[in-house]
Amino acid sequence: MATAPALEFATDAVATVRHIGHEREPVVILDGATGWVDHLRDFAATRSAFAPAVAVGSAYPGLLGPAPVAYVDAMVRRVLPLIATHFTGVPVRPARARGNFSLVTTDPAALSEDQRVPHVDSADRLQFATVHFLSSDNDDGTAFFRHRATDFETLDAERLPRYHAARADDPPPPAGYCTDGDTAFEMIDVIAARPDRLVLYRANLLHSGRITHLPARAADPRMGRLTGNLFLQCKVAA
Repeated sequence: MATAPALEFATDAVATVRHIGHEREPVVILDGATGWVDHLRDFAATRSAFAPAVAVGSAYPGLLGPAPVAYVDAMVRRVLPLIATHFTGVPVRPARARGNFSLVTTDPAALSEDQRVPHVDSADRLQFATVHFLSSDNDDGTAFFRHRATDFETLDAERLPRYHAARADDPPPPAGYCTDGDTAFEMIDVIAARPDRLVLYRANLLHSGRITHLPARAADPRMGRLTGNLFLQCKVAA
């Protein structure tokens, strides 16, 4: 992507919707989302300066790198109508957006306790997240979970105190990535990675990358588990 034309998502992308778990939260899957996978992978490999996620205060188990502004803007434009149709029922507008490339690189044995359990990105039901799978041959996707003790699949401000209190009584998570659930969390669905598949969900849905293995060259954007990610705070349009 040496030049940055006015990028738009593919007009023939196929969207499907799953309503997962007891709470029936929608998850939108957009296959053939952009047609830019090779360009984005090349950009990440040659022009994006990756750094450990911990350096920017993130618990992501690996490296983060800046994504092209045109790509982030195109993701925002594409998901806004999907949010209105499948999540809110009314038009929304962006209040804040952040996008980046991500590479999972942390050895399972080196994960912190927080990295070994599912998480939410926000307790705000108007914040959304996307995962855009850019790897050519890695099917490690994204999994969604229910907390067994509380039966929660999503978290909001009202639920957080009860959830944190219950988590204090959970057994320590086993070593390694949370792939299929454990004593404290039940996996309720998983979306497999496919090149140019984009997954859209509320950021308050308990989730985790389903990491079954690390590639031999995990830190190489051309070889590792490369994704494009968007975190979008929305407001109801006036």
